[in-house]
Amino acid sequence: MGRSTLYQAAGGAAGMLALATDFHARCLADPVLEHPFSHLDDPEHVQHLAAYWGEVFGGPPTYSGRHGGHSGMLRIHANQCDEDPFSGRFLEVFDEAVAHTLPDDPALRGALHDYMVAATREVAAVFPASATVPDALPMPHWAWSGPTGGDS
Repeated sequence: MGRSTLYQAAGGAAGMLALATDFHARCLADPVLEHPFSHLDDPEHVQHLAAYWGEVFGGPPTYSGRHGGHSGMLRIHANQCDEDPFSGRFLEVFDEAVAHTLPDDPALRGALHDYMVAATREVAAVFPASATVPDALPMPHWAWSGPTGGDS
């Protein structure tokens, strides 16, 4: 039997929800990240975030089925400002949430960190007012060794 997916190693849906909940709370408490997180229009943001991360890390395609997949996520973040002032602190807070909520597994933590480095770069690229997000972008999938072609 092969190695589990990152989703399974993180505790499945419950692990993703715990991570998203802790991450969101940390962002609200952070002086740099508080403003954008306190002005979210989506009361189910935490659940949607958990579903998105779950799908990326090898879980079910819940986010894509309900929220427009990767293009839908990028559109939520598009056209926010001329530059992304948050990605450095965003990554630090994500790492803190991972350390607090998920198993003490250096390989798991490293893989999730590497994913978030790539993800923050991609989201930062759509922040400018001039950015456009194409339709039907493929959902990223991330495994222990990094991005995959869809097999987590």
